[in-house]
Amino acid sequence: MSSGGGRPPGPLLLLLLLLALPRCAGRRRAIVNRSIPDVCATCHIHATCQQSGGKSVCICNYGFVGNGRTHCQDKDECQIGASKICGNHTLCHNTHGSFYCVCLDGYRASNNNKTFIPNDGTNCTDIDECEESGLCGHNARCVNTEGSYMCYCNDGYKLETGERSFHPDGNRVSCKEIGCGSPPEMKHGYIVGNYSLLPGSAVHYECQEGFYSNEGKSSYCTANETWEPATLSCKGVDCGDPPSILNAHTTSVSGTTYRSEVTYDCIHGYLMAGGSRTAICNAKGQWDGPDLVCKEIDCGKPWLIPHTTMSWDNSTTLWSRVYYHCKEGYYFKGDRNFSECTINQSWENITYICEEEELFSNLSIFNETCVKWQSKTGRLGVQKMYTFHILGQRLDEKIFSEDVIFNISTSEDNPKVCLDLNSGSNYLVNITTISSTNITVSVTVAIQTKVKEAFNNVLIFNDTCLKWRRNVRGTDVEDRYSFHVQGQRWYQKNFFHEMTFELTTHKQAPEVCLDLQPGTNYSVNISMVALNFSLLVSMTTQITDPPFPEVEFVAVKGSAPLLRLRKAEDQNGPISSCLHSSVHPPTTAVACEAVHISTTVDMMQAGIASSFPATESVSLL
Repeated sequence: MSSGGGRPPGPLLLLLLLLALPRCAGRRRAIVNRSIPDVCATCHIHATCQQSGGKSVCICNYGFVGNGRTHCQDKDECQIGASKICGNHTLCHNTHGSFYCVCLDGYRASNNNKTFIPNDGTNCTDIDECEESGLCGHNARCVNTEGSYMCYCNDGYKLETGERSFHPDGNRVSCKEIGCGSPPEMKHGYIVGNYSLLPGSAVHYECQEGFYSNEGKSSYCTANETWEPATLSCKGVDCGDPPSILNAHTTSVSGTTYRSEVTYDCIHGYLMAGGSRTAICNAKGQWDGPDLVCKEIDCGKPWLIPHTTMSWDNSTTLWSRVYYHCKEGYYFKGDRNFSECTINQSWENITYICEEEELFSNLSIFNETCVKWQSKTGRLGVQKMYTFHILGQRLDEKIFSEDVIFNISTSEDNPKVCLDLNSGSNYLVNITTISSTNITVSVTVAIQTKVKEAFNNVLIFNDTCLKWRRNVRGTDVEDRYSFHVQGQRWYQKNFFHEMTFELTTHKQAPEVCLDLQPGTNYSVNISMVALNFSLLVSMTTQITDPPFPEVEFVAVKGSAPLLRLRKAEDQNGPISSCLHSSVHPPTTAVACEAVHISTTVDMMQAGIASSFPATESVSLL
């Protein structure tokens, strides 16, 4: 606070603030007991509730700063600077929620008042001392007397000696303002209303929000121009222990003084059904609120799951459990068989599923003659009987037939059965069992056994002959073999040799020689008809060297006779000129062209002893 002479300015503004306080306080008290918090009810005593953007907002009154709800403290406008808020040549005096301005000595307010608030254009102008005071100086007036004159200090002013009148003697004399100066400051208190600095005037105090006093609240300006000591002592309010709330407990308490907060939460098994979790200590030493309502958690009747029955103790409070059981003919498939009442007041969602009983699923064949499947009954340890009916046939033996019936009993969920089946046969296996509802369930599976290796150790001898050994049948059984022979030459694209025939024998080591062409690659497919088994053999025949020509020399007279050569019998066909003794292709990338040997060779010279190509045959006619 800052002191100032005369009566404080702005009475109309202070009056409006004082008139507004009861209305705000009354409105706040009227809303305390509402179950739904009202923003306007939480406004500070020095704040006003306003509407902004469709919402209620608490804004501190003029002259106060803060958040509008928990605090609105006095704004010291004079801290801005007298030259800025009051203007030039002024002094600023702060009051609770307001301020006023006075002109410096030698200056006068344009509204002719000692104090002013610069909201109406008032400013301080220089005083013409010759006109105003003349010989009497500042704050004094001159009174003419007969033959002389006297100087009198203006009202509210006096000389330092205490006199009010004087006769100027040439020395500069100044009248000083009469008053007690700035009122004393009060801890946790503030001045209310207007006051004067003149002797006999009083200044009135009130405690700040959240404080109270049972002692005097005024101080007086004495004749000695001093303020008598104030007896005001402001003490902080204390709301005491926080109130208890049914089915709730405190989670945090910041204190019991003004604006302290206490937070509540519902106890275990209860859920917040309304109200606020927080109570605040108000300026009157009372807890505002709390109005928290805690309701016991109740999940209601549990929901049903298809194909199940329920068992529980009819409790629907927090963590109560209901157990589910599959009905007959169904089996359990899920993570667990119970549901709990949760804090969200709902039964926990579970993936408990009862599926219809499956006596056969995922049926498969393994190891050629074994079958396995899954049986889901939901009844652990219960023996289940299965009936097998096996029918078997062989395509190559019409008289062969199997018809077998047998039973097995097992409690396993994944049974496995291996059957004693003959090689190379086709089987139909029918598996039958009875469900828990006395319904016959059956499944049929086709099994085709593989043919074991009927013969092996096939050997090639004498270039064109084969022999082998039988494995699966005795010497008393006669087997029929089918041969399919195909031959080709890489150097003769249009050459192709093919033949088919059959061989019937009961030997354990049969042999057969084939009529094959020389210089040819052959593939021989041998099949045992009865067992549907075959092997493929590759053979390559060699090219034999041609015979040398027979030459007879005859002695003659005269000119040399013509020598005629005859082509030998063609046993190898047209042979490539680059195939000397091998039927395999040359390693070079240059292709060899097949050439035919001429039927006649004209020899102009008798030198027939020259060498002949290995691929040619010559004879003398």
